[in-house]
Amino acid sequence: MKITPTLFLLSFLFSPLCRAQKKDYLYYVKTHCDQLIDRGKDQYGRQKSNMLASVIDTRDMSIPKENVTPTEGTRPSDRAVGGSNFYHDVELVKVLKELTALTGNQRYTTALNQYARDFMTYSQNPLTGLLGWGEHIYYNFYADTVMEGSDPLGKYKSHEFIESTPPWAFLWEIDSAATRKAIAGVRYHFRSGVTQSFLYNRHARWHKADKPEYRGLEQYQDGGQAWIKHSGLQCYSFTFLYGKTGNPEWKRWSEGTGNLFWKFRNPETNLTISCVDDPRPSGVNASLPGASLLAYYLLKSSQNHPDFAHFREKAETFLKAIEKYSWDEQRKGYYSEVALDGKVADPTLIQVINTGYGAADILLVGRVAAYFYKVTGDPVYRNMVRKAATLVAAQAWPDTFVMNSLANALQFTLDAAEVLNDKQLVQHAHKLGNIGIQKLWSGKLFVRQPQDPYYESKLGANEFVSGLLRLHLLENNQPARASLLNWAF
Repeated sequence: MKITPTLFLLSFLFSPLCRAQKKDYLYYVKTHCDQLIDRGKDQYGRQKSNMLASVIDTRDMSIPKENVTPTEGTRPSDRAVGGSNFYHDVELVKVLKELTALTGNQRYTTALNQYARDFMTYSQNPLTGLLGWGEHIYYNFYADTVMEGSDPLGKYKSHEFIESTPPWAFLWEIDSAATRKAIAGVRYHFRSGVTQSFLYNRHARWHKADKPEYRGLEQYQDGGQAWIKHSGLQCYSFTFLYGKTGNPEWKRWSEGTGNLFWKFRNPETNLTISCVDDPRPSGVNASLPGASLLAYYLLKSSQNHPDFAHFREKAETFLKAIEKYSWDEQRKGYYSEVALDGKVADPTLIQVINTGYGAADILLVGRVAAYFYKVTGDPVYRNMVRKAATLVAAQAWPDTFVMNSLANALQFTLDAAEVLNDKQLVQHAHKLGNIGIQKLWSGKLFVRQPQDPYYESKLGANEFVSGLLRLHLLENNQPARASLLNWAF
């Protein structure tokens, strides 16, 4: 059959791509969230709940019990197949709140509040207070209990924070007593409840005390594993709790955790190690992503209470130091690791965009710098954002990728556009948003990679959706509501 221009035009107008392009961003945000609320709740096992599934098969909207192949870079044991991990849905908290504000429909905040309440009810350990979330553990719908991976015996159940800022403020609104207990439980990462060193393990046992000690608390795992970002996450948690209670004990824990890596820095360069008691290069050297995250959480900690204003100075010192010694002007890129004397430890430049999951890239550092600029107004951070934005804009988007990389690129591009007041970056953000719509929209939910039927919250689906919502707000002349200060990770 001869294809005439008219026939070609008609076929395009009725094609899925054209129909997708005619819908605005809010349509995709609402449809995605409506499907999660309507089809993603826990209706399995003996105990039904309002928790939302972390993995959904979009072909029939079922919640698979097992046998979902992980994507590139994802460890099989660190997923929530067959259940829910609230930490993976930190971005969803913001999205659902904003949807109710935009539409006036209370179903979004109602579903969110029910989700959070059931999550704390069913996943909080009554002894330790720790929540069943984070890097390794989740609440399994079919087993009606907290699990680590697919381990039915629950021998380890390792509690570990991940990169997003813990949503303590929101959880406090839902149940202040449970939230207080959850933050107090963070002490189980440490060697003792009366610690003076504040050395810790990034892992804690969620479920029980394996080694009783006369001091009442125990270190659940012997050894080190005091990686740098966790110090900042712990400090943020304790400063939040001090701000709510005024209890001097939480001030002690705030100061101890927030100052830990300051003690290990080289005072001449202000570079600090990446892990205490780890002799490997990745532990003894300064890490660009690690130091950036510690600085980020310290800056956020300084905002939790006036007593911690001094953390801002430490945060800025750390970030300026790692930026100074990591940037190579000739190669126009950042080193991932440098020695504490400022010399290059590894000549490999950090990736601009990691298209899988797990490895750090420049997007993370760029988002941290953007937040610092908005809070402080220091042009040093604006220049960091410009460097990162130049690198990102030069990258052609690949055909093969995992959702989290696109979500991170979209969020950073929006942050950079705001900081640099750059309309071209806004247009680039629109391009990234449309790539996700064209390649990852299943008609019901956003899936984790092209040609894949699974939605998986761990892999940035809701972070991407929040990016689309920011685009919608910008299109409707609401830049203040789209601001990075409202959508920071």
